[in-house]
Order: sequence, then structure tokens, then C-alpha cells
Amino acid sequence: MNSKSNSGSEQQNRQKELAEREREITERERSLRLREMEMELYKAEPPLYKTLKEESGESKIQRWGRQLKRVGKYALVVVGVFAAVRVGTMLASVVIVGAIAWVAYQLFFGSDKPNK
Repeated sequence: MNSKSNSGSEQQNRQKELAEREREITERERSLRLREMEMELYKAEPPLYKTLKEESGESKIQRWGRQLKRVGKYALVVVGVFAAVRVGTMLASVVIVGAIAWVAYQLFFGSDKPNK
């Protein structure tokens, strides 16, 4: 019976060794395939695309015209703001002079009688 249990345990040990070897071989194959895939991935050159200069559909005169329009609009805004400031200061001056004249009139030419 002892020889049967030894042969049974030897057979189990052998099966364990075979299973371990199979697992190691599978692991090696997997790591080898992974390295191969990495080499393929890093070895491949990135694709190069041919670049083309974009041709605009407008001529220089059209671009200049568009730019001239922008400059004209800007100039109109500047002139408008300048005119508004000038008119505002003139109007403020007229109001101030008018207020001073009214106060002077009341002081010098107003009646001395109190209103009842």
C-alpha cells in the first residue's frame, strides 16, 4: 500500500510540475507576444500628410477693401465721439453761463420787495 501511495503522490507531483511548466510556458508566450506587439507599435513610423497652402478666394484688392472698411468705421466712431464731447462741453458751458447770468440778474435786478 505504501508503494501505491508513493506512486500516487509521485503522479500528483508530476501533474503539478507539468501544470506549473504549462503555466510558465503560457506566461512566456504571452510576454513574448506582448513585447512583439510593443515593438510593432513603436517601430511604426507616424504617417506624414502632405500639407497644402490654402488658397484664399479673394484678391489683394478685396482684402484691402475689407480692411479699408474697418478703418473707415473706426474713424467714424472716433470722429463721432470727438464731436459728441465737443457738443457736450459747449452745452455744459452754455448751461453754466446761463445759470451764472440768472443768479446775477436775481441779485442785481430782482425786486427788493419780498413776495407776499
